[in-house]
This record gives sequence, C-alpha cells and structure tokens, in this order.
Amino acid sequence: MKMKKFAALLTTGALMVGMLAGCGSSSNAEAGSAASNSGDSKYKIALIQQHQTNAFQIAVTEGAEAKAEELGVDLTFLSADQDAATQISQIEQCVSEGYDAILFEPVDPDGLGAAAKAAADKGVVVINIVSACTDWEDYGISAVSYGDNVTAGEEEMQHVADLLDGKGNIAILTGPSGDASGLQRMQGYENVLKNYPDLVQVVQPADCQWDTASAQSTVESWLSAYDLDAIICENDGMAVGAGNAAGANSGIIITGVDGTPDGLEAIGDGRITGTVSQDGAAQAANGIEAAVTLLDGGTLESNVIITTNIWIDSDNMSDYE
Repeated sequence: MKMKKFAALLTTGALMVGMLAGCGSSSNAEAGSAASNSGDSKYKIALIQQHQTNAFQIAVTEGAEAKAEELGVDLTFLSADQDAATQISQIEQCVSEGYDAILFEPVDPDGLGAAAKAAADKGVVVINIVSACTDWEDYGISAVSYGDNVTAGEEEMQHVADLLDGKGNIAILTGPSGDASGLQRMQGYENVLKNYPDLVQVVQPADCQWDTASAQSTVESWLSAYDLDAIICENDGMAVGAGNAAGANSGIIITGVDGTPDGLEAIGDGRITGTVSQDGAAQAANGIEAAVTLLDGGTLESNVIITTNIWIDSDNMSDYE
C-alpha cells in the first residue's frame, strides 16, 4: 500500500471515530456505510471494532469495505473505543435497528458473550473477527475469523532468538492487559523462550495499549537504564514507537506483529527489524463473506477461519508494500 493511500485511510479512520459513537441515528449509519444505501443491498451488517486508531484497524476497515462492496451488502462501521460497555450498547442498538449480522472484535473476551448471545437469540448472525469471545460457540457466535496469535508470537520470538544466536537481553511491549490477542501472542513468546535460557528479560513487560507514543516513551526510559539487544512488540504500532526511540539502524532488534504500512515503512528505513503479518484485511473480509454465506442459508466449510502468518523483513518487504 502506498503511503499516500495510507494517509488517506488514516483520515477516514479518524472521521469514523468521531461520527460513529454507536449505531445511533440513521445519519450515523449512513456516515459509516461502505456499500450503497440505495435500498437494493442484500443485507444490513454492522462491524464493531475495538478501536479505529492504528494502521492494523484501518486495514481491517479497508478489507471489510472491499468485501461488502463486492457482495453488495450495506456495511456500517462502529468503534467501541476500547470500552466494553460501549461495545455492549452498540450490539444491543444494532439488534434493535434490525441488522442482519453483527461482526465484532471483543474488547473484553470474557464480558461480551452475553451480549453476543442475546443478539444471536434474536436471529442475528454474530461473528467475531481479529479475536474471539471466551467459549464463543456457547454464546451463539456462528464463526470466528482471525490470525493464529500463538503461532504469530512463536514465529516472532523464534526470529529474535535466531538473530541473537539464542543469547541476549530482551524486553517486551504488550497490548492492553487482558486482551485475548495479546495474551495469546505472549503465550507464543513463552513457548519459545523456555528453549532459550540465555535470552533474559531484564525488565518486566510493559503494557503500552497498542499505542505508538506510549511505546516510544517507555523505550526511551528503558534505553537510559538497560542495555537491550532486542525489543519484542505485540503489534507494529508499538514496534514503530520502539524504533522511534532507538533510532534507525540502532543495532537493537525490534519486531512487531501485523504487517501494517507504518511497520513496513519502519523496516525500510531501519527503525525496526521485522514483523509477522496476519493480514487484518483478510480477517475482516473473511468474516463478511462468512456472514453473507450464512444469511444466504449456506454452510461454512469451517467456523474457524484463520489467516496465514508471514514473516516480513528487509529481504522480502518489497513483496508486501
């Protein structure tokens, strides 16, 4: 993706956050609609994201938009702004407004199940994307579309271990405490680290909320106190923040997850080393396609739809720009 297009998407995402606090009035629904509102759309679908504030989430939006247009469905985007209560209210509002399907990325995997079940009990097709509610099938959620976060974490940490020949001082930046994706990526890190006793975490993992500025501030503090060989980040946004703090070609291995445009740019200019792409656009597109299949009365080959992990570094970055 060219950076000019990326900047335009960032502007679009920022406008959506401001306009779409909930399903709300018809004017809000129209503002976030990806397909025609001419009345000939097959279905009315809502996609409720955790937030719309980084490149990965914008990729999710873009993938869903393209698939909705392809399939001729009316798609409304909503942002929960990382608040579970807001997301519950949005789900309830969308049910009351007659949406045929609701796709959402749960802010609180343990706390959104009841709202999902209430929607499913009303006949709404409910699908999780990017991450899933705990015991999701028990709550009537029809399918999940996400990346394999455990293996993404394993792949990221294994590359770090290989680059360091199994020895060095490392630090980890995490997403929000309790976030399912982050916890799964951490499990992947731990699965690899148990095989490398000489990879030493010299500081406790820091919760930077997926945020670039928070990660940059944290790493600036770390670099004044610790001699680090690698900084492993649970998303590209935080990896970019770490790379900003360390500077280009710092000699510190800095890695992320998501394969976002800002992550690829940082690989290109030497601020970060590599990233594991999980294709957020495909996760959203696959979820939209699954919803339409079910609404059409069809069946899914599998109700667990997983994208493929790809390691991207300076050697193959040009294939993904």
